[in-house]
Amino acid sequence: MSEPIRVVHYINQFFAGMGAEDTASVGVSVREEPVGPGLGLQKELGDDYKIVATIICGDNTIAEKTDEILAEFDKLIRKYDAQLFIAGPGFNAGRYGIGCGASTAYVTEKMKLPAVTALYSENPGTDLYKDRCYILQTDNSAAGMRQTLPKLAAFAKRLAAGSPIGDGKKEGYHGSGPAVEIDYSVPASRRGVNMLLAKYHNKPFATEVRMPNHEEIPLPVLHKPLKEIKLALVTDGGLVPKGNPDSMVPTNSKTFNKYRIGNVARLDAKDYEVSHQGYNNAFVLDDPNRLVPVDAALDLKKKGVIGELLDSYYTTAGVMTPMEMGKKFGSEIAADLRKQDVDAVILTST
Repeated sequence: MSEPIRVVHYINQFFAGMGAEDTASVGVSVREEPVGPGLGLQKELGDDYKIVATIICGDNTIAEKTDEILAEFDKLIRKYDAQLFIAGPGFNAGRYGIGCGASTAYVTEKMKLPAVTALYSENPGTDLYKDRCYILQTDNSAAGMRQTLPKLAAFAKRLAAGSPIGDGKKEGYHGSGPAVEIDYSVPASRRGVNMLLAKYHNKPFATEVRMPNHEEIPLPVLHKPLKEIKLALVTDGGLVPKGNPDSMVPTNSKTFNKYRIGNVARLDAKDYEVSHQGYNNAFVLDDPNRLVPVDAALDLKKKGVIGELLDSYYTTAGVMTPMEMGKKFGSEIAADLRKQDVDAVILTST
């Protein structure tokens, strides 16, 4: 009977039962057995896998001394002759998530061992490491531990077995996963044929072009006829009143603004300017309705195509603004629109 696959598991001081913030600065320690969530993980892995060591480290310590701590991890993983590394899961715990992501990326890239962790989408560790290692998707809190451990164990076992791993949307991991190592001494045509043959014979292979794993946005449903809706106008094109009264930045936005349209049939060029560096805004300066189509919307209202136009528009500069900040803007604008009984939005971009 073959020996079980040797697994090293990393957890923080909290899940090791050492305390919470009062022990977040403890250093690295090891227990030669499953600890905390490792007990459930071992059960899910089964008898063919054995957690031979649990590495424990305080959240402050690994977040503040990442390179130094990863060097210690390296020695321990080699000491226990690990064949598989699992971190967490860390859910939405920020510093713990950084530790999970950093250690999984290190083991993947530097040690060339199969490695996986699991984090919530908004964990900073996810954003930092989702394109360098496998980070499975989890719920917001550790209340989802029971549902996460079977998925984490099943994915880890596939990695250890060298089974083919699909894209993140199919497999349930964030980002594009670890970078694919390409042997450029083999011509591209031959590499392509080899991948096709491997796929046909159900053998392990990895595409050289990993597709990003974007969030799926459900299609909204309009619950009333167009002629009854209240419409709002939103833009990421940076249209602001003349003088830019709120000093909206032209790039890398940190906020959005809301401005009243007033009792007008169309926006007048003399009353507006653009705070946005990402496009030629001469056409908008000539006629701001090209970006925020107040004239067209009011014409639709006059013709009875829509019921009403919200007497304010929302604006920000989209250029170089991070996706997470854009999601924050969207959520806050949507919440404000709901308060005003808005049914539909026209979002104009550049």
